[in-house]
Amino acid sequence: MSVSPEIVTAEMLVSRARDLAPGLGKIAVDTERERSLPPETFQAFKDAGLLRALVPKIYGGYELDFGIVIETTREVGEHCGSSAWCLAICTLHNRIISTFPVAAQQEVFGESPDAVVCGVFMPGGRAHAVDGGYQLTGQWSFASSSDHASHAILAGLILEDPHEEKVVGMGNFLVRRENFSIDDNWIVSGLEGTGSKRVIVEDVFVPADWMKVVAKDEATSRSGGTRGENRQGEEAQLPINSTATLGLVGVPLGIARGAIASFEDRLASKIRVSSYRNVEAQVAAQLRLSESAAEVDGAELIAMRDAQEMVYTQKQGVSASLKQRGRYRRDAAYIFNTCAKAVARLMPAGGAHGIYREAPLQRAMRDTQVMATHIVADWDLARETYARTLLGLPISDSVF
Repeated sequence: MSVSPEIVTAEMLVSRARDLAPGLGKIAVDTERERSLPPETFQAFKDAGLLRALVPKIYGGYELDFGIVIETTREVGEHCGSSAWCLAICTLHNRIISTFPVAAQQEVFGESPDAVVCGVFMPGGRAHAVDGGYQLTGQWSFASSSDHASHAILAGLILEDPHEEKVVGMGNFLVRRENFSIDDNWIVSGLEGTGSKRVIVEDVFVPADWMKVVAKDEATSRSGGTRGENRQGEEAQLPINSTATLGLVGVPLGIARGAIASFEDRLASKIRVSSYRNVEAQVAAQLRLSESAAEVDGAELIAMRDAQEMVYTQKQGVSASLKQRGRYRRDAAYIFNTCAKAVARLMPAGGAHGIYREAPLQRAMRDTQVMATHIVADWDLARETYARTLLGLPISDSVF
């Protein structure tokens, strides 16, 4: 194992993401058509060092603060939502791997810090203890980037006895690519290029030090943190689900920014044929543009405020409070839904050309609407969870 001597700052990484993003936009239509990112896109991520942003330095990673994932994916999302989603997922999964036992980290990062790891964190399988580890079986849908992954992190319920249904816990299990198959069921209306296919595991052995317990007994609440065993200077834990939810918001922010830019360009040259009104006279469209831009700007400020607070709290050696975690949960869902609403507002004034499948505004509309169905974006559940943290009431939210 070698450690990279390269010193990379957050600003440098964001700049790299910004530079490569327009090229991804040029092939966004092809990416959708193939329903999976091309290998060249992942190679671009690797060449820019984007996948190692949160990887421990001991393995050659940059070990940057958590907010970097929001910033890099925001830049990519402005040009290709599917590429941004896969970048966010893989960057966050590499952060999660850094919280696993050292043996698992060495398995993933030992040869290179530019690992591509897919994963599903809703328990789609069952596992039971055997000598030295666990036997895992199951099916997990929505495994983004699975075509390109060397490993998968898969959540499974732990059974006391393989012949009974008594659950004694839940864990995240690391599985090599040769030990899972892929069912190509990803035929969807948005985020088409993410290749979020179903992965299948049939009675595979997972070593004990390739697994991390995330819940005991039948509880599904995951309140544990994400302190990395090989990360330098970490005295407290980042809240695990807060990083997993808030870490995704750069994608809708970027897509919405791209939609606003596309709408602005279209509006500047568009003439209403029936009335011959040029852009100066199209006040209603101008108001739609301003309102959507204000919403997305505000959502981005909330995202960066939360990310900075989360890291600051950790560096003070303090774990995030329940109220903070409740707010992070609320804000992630709010940002997803706000961006979807901002894009949808632009569509009616975007002109008939926006209905073509290859139109950037139409793709942004589909991508943000699909993202709004993700559990992270469940606004009803998120605002209930937030209120219950304020009132000291019991919480039942699997991503809190």
